Amino acid sequence: MTDYESIVATTDDGVRLGLARFAPVGPRRGVLLCTHAMMANSSYFRHKRGRFASFLASNGIEVYLLDWRGHGASVPPSPQRDSWGFEDYVRLDLPAALQTVTETAGIGMGELCYLGHSLGGLTALAGFGTGAAPLPGKLSLWAASVWLPGPRGPLKRRLTMRIYDLASRPLGYAPIRRLGFGTDDEPRQYVEQLAGWAYQGDWLSRDGIRYVDYIHHITCPVFSVTGLGDPICFPPDVEVLRERLPNALPTRRVGISQGDAIDPDHFTLFTSDRLQPLWTELVDFICE
Repeated sequence: MTDYESIVATTDDGVRLGLARFAPVGPRRGVLLCTHAMMANSSYFRHKRGRFASFLASNGIEVYLLDWRGHGASVPPSPQRDSWGFEDYVRLDLPAALQTVTETAGIGMGELCYLGHSLGGLTALAGFGTGAAPLPGKLSLWAASVWLPGPRGPLKRRLTMRIYDLASRPLGYAPIRRLGFGTDDEPRQYVEQLAGWAYQGDWLSRDGIRYVDYIHHITCPVFSVTGLGDPICFPPDVEVLRERLPNALPTRRVGISQGDAIDPDHFTLFTSDRLQPLWTELVDFICE
């Protein structure tokens, strides 16, 4: 038996996106939409150890977990047979999810808090910045960064993106599950676009929009978080984007040196119950 309700958001191109709704315990204090990282789905937000979503719900937050197209409960489409890119998340999935969540919760966009983890954060910055999706009342970015090493950037990052790019070519998709890198495969078009950003050192849409030039349009309060044990997203990576947001709080660096119980990695931010004090900080941000 699950502790959430499954609902569906339908995009303008007919994709049915899966959402899990966690009802608040007691009077509702806020509404939160959580979006996941690439090579994964939203299941880690309800991981059996941390139970991040359940913890928030127990503190009066109505929580919605979204699966981007081709991930988790939002299949089809399948990355093994279908093609899509970053702009499909930005211009189709994000607006559909926002509309469904606000209608289901009976609130306006100004009452919603959006949490974007990694890919979910980049999608938010691109969508809210360019106006592809309406701005929520509050935004929380967790381990959200974009690698733009360019042709002369750090060798390790350039090689990582090269390997990721090459791995998707023989099959036409990145076999993430087979390689043991994550829970969900990724389509070739998205991988090629991601690798292109790294090679060029620029974050561009397929039709030439430079996303970093639009981030300053995001004027809502922003709570940014990064784990000090994260091998993928370092604090300077977060600052590249956060410093362009006019109403962003100082980045919350999570680690033993900051008085936290652990140095969390990219996903442990949401899966270790030892970080419940951090999650309480998020509740406070939502409810302020």
